[in-house]
Amino acid sequence: MKKVLVLCVDRDDDLGRKAKIMAPVIGREKNLKAAERLALIDPEDSDVNCMFSAIATHDKLDNAEIATICGDIKVGLASDKKISEQLDTVIEKIKPDSVILVSDGAEDEYILPIIESRIKVDSIRRVVIKQSKTLEGFYYLIKRLMEDEKLQKKFMLPIAIVFLIWGFAALIGSPSIAFSLILIALGFYLLYRVMHLEGAFSKIGKEVAAGLKSGRLTIFSVLIALFIIIISIISTSRVLSQPSSGKILEFINGIIWWFIVAILFIPLGRFVDAYFKERKVLWHYVIIPFSLIAFGLIFSASLEIIIEILKENSMNMIVAQIVSFSFITKMVGAVLVAFIGTVLYHIVEDIYKAKE
Repeated sequence: MKKVLVLCVDRDDDLGRKAKIMAPVIGREKNLKAAERLALIDPEDSDVNCMFSAIATHDKLDNAEIATICGDIKVGLASDKKISEQLDTVIEKIKPDSVILVSDGAEDEYILPIIESRIKVDSIRRVVIKQSKTLEGFYYLIKRLMEDEKLQKKFMLPIAIVFLIWGFAALIGSPSIAFSLILIALGFYLLYRVMHLEGAFSKIGKEVAAGLKSGRLTIFSVLIALFIIIISIISTSRVLSQPSSGKILEFINGIIWWFIVAILFIPLGRFVDAYFKERKVLWHYVIIPFSLIAFGLIFSASLEIIIEILKENSMNMIVAQIVSFSFITKMVGAVLVAFIGTVLYHIVEDIYKAKE
């Protein structure tokens, strides 16, 4: 007879964090004890209902086993890796032919591919908790939002941002600025959530802290680059006092070289750090300044022509701009700079690859 595994998945590890129970939990009795323990600690947790529902499903089957696997509070790559490892352990120990997944339906799209890549899924049982539609139900929802760490970050943080911005703007008497800032802040927050940038920002924070402690030049070169970019935008922004497509292009043309100089500071800092801290020469960085300068020359020359076209000048004036000394010098200079950079790159590559 075919053996079925009734599987309950706790992606954010409520079982481990709240009930201090190590996953995977295999067997009916162990799952019942774990569910009861979690229910006593947090009876409102949806994972409690999922575990009891999984036990009830297990009891209706003839040849079945039950298991609960858990992820991590850092929902995403870390939690899914733990789920994958625990699922492999459960499958190896129980050796089921198929799985019945019991979940609250909130994150099935993330869990299902992991399970389906390893074993056949016969059925998915979604456990939906009935909520009161009265004022008490609304109070319960607010209470959960205030107490649940995972929900706080998802829902309470953007609300807090809106209130803070609106409050500060009200103090200085600028509601229109407040509305604009709220839209910008919420836009950044949505981008942060959609692109899953939590891990990236955490990594950047750790690198900045490590860099400040060890005196890495890379951190300071990045700060200098940001400072130059901010200055370039402020100093050139007066062009946008009367916005139009031509003015916007003039603004971009005015800041392009500032951006290139700023970007050059970043690899320079990394190059110096690698040489003095690791005794390593990052020879492949030699092409970066040449590539950026060539790009800047071509981009700047092209923008000048586009600006002339948008000014609706005559074709003779546009042609005169194309054959002008400035345009030709920039284009020829870009080709020469790129060529010199390529030749130098290959020379340096041959020297340092031979040493490696």
